[in-house]
Amino acid sequence: MRSRSVPERRVEVFDRWAGRYVGPLARDVVVVVEDNPDLLGEIAESAPRRFEGLITAALAAESGQEAAVPVAQTLISASIGLKHQAASREFYLERLKVAVDLLVR
Repeated sequence: MRSRSVPERRVEVFDRWAGRYVGPLARDVVVVVEDNPDLLGEIAESAPRRFEGLITAALAAESGQEAAVPVAQTLISASIGLKHQAASREFYLERLKVAVDLLVR
């Protein structure tokens, strides 16, 4: 079995975080959560912070904390933007691969 590269693993992490919420049906889930923040309680705010912390820590292992913070934040912003633009998960992943390649060198 072939081991996945670091960029492939990064894309996979974002796919698990946001890729499943891409497309017309998934947008309905996002709207329900955004319109009813009490449904999820504190986790609606703590989970994104935790995800950012994990991404930052993974990047910091290679580039140091100071360099990792803006890259992690920009990757998350790119993922959020793509999630809202994408009509399919495949489109989201294709564009996210470009973002990872550009931002993490």
